[in-house]
Amino acid sequence: MFYCRRSHVGFAHYPKTAGTSVQYWFRRAFPDGGLLDDANPHLTVAASLAMLPPPTPPAGWRKLLAAVVRRPAARPPMIVGVIREPFEMLASLYDYWRRHPFPVEPTAAFIQAARRGTFATFLRMAVVDGCMPTYEVFFDVGGPAWPRTRLIDFSSLGSGLERVARECGLRRPPALERRNAATGRDLDGYRRQAGDLVAEVRRHFRWYYDHGLGFAVGRAPQPARAA
Repeated sequence: MFYCRRSHVGFAHYPKTAGTSVQYWFRRAFPDGGLLDDANPHLTVAASLAMLPPPTPPAGWRKLLAAVVRRPAARPPMIVGVIREPFEMLASLYDYWRRHPFPVEPTAAFIQAARRGTFATFLRMAVVDGCMPTYEVFFDVGGPAWPRTRLIDFSSLGSGLERVARECGLRRPPALERRNAATGRDLDGYRRQAGDLVAEVRRHFRWYYDHGLGFAVGRAPQPARAA
């Protein structure tokens, strides 16, 4: 998680949801912030909250007041995250792991399934074997930071970040710059390869399809579907 202590806001980076672009935006919007764990940029919200530094102790008369007045529990930070249509996200992750020049060849079976196996094999591990965390687990839906969590739909990044910026009191937020974005992915071809596993994707990520987009900030109204 990228966390800014002064503004008490953090960006939780779920894989393949424009994290490079959004983190770059956060670094410019909150230049005093930084990653809680440089070696693991994809920490879940629950794990990130456990790593947050303790609040700065009061000084002067506030220190005396804190000694006699029971202080309320520390308020969790605002958590910002991005959610993306799961099948599209998984196809993007498969492509990325397949072509990424890792400095040291990874040994994790899930990554190796992408690097050396078929998309169907990778997809089965992701959603049937449960190797890919669901959005509700990653963002700790119902957890201590959930009331202050702002999820942005992948297709509405610009407007979502504008709303977050207003809520954080940023008068001149930086513009979003798209970075590390792949183009030309044949999703229909991936769906043909997936076959019946498309239904397993919907089952595994049921929360996203049933509820997730209802929480997305800055999302343009969607046209009503015909009955």
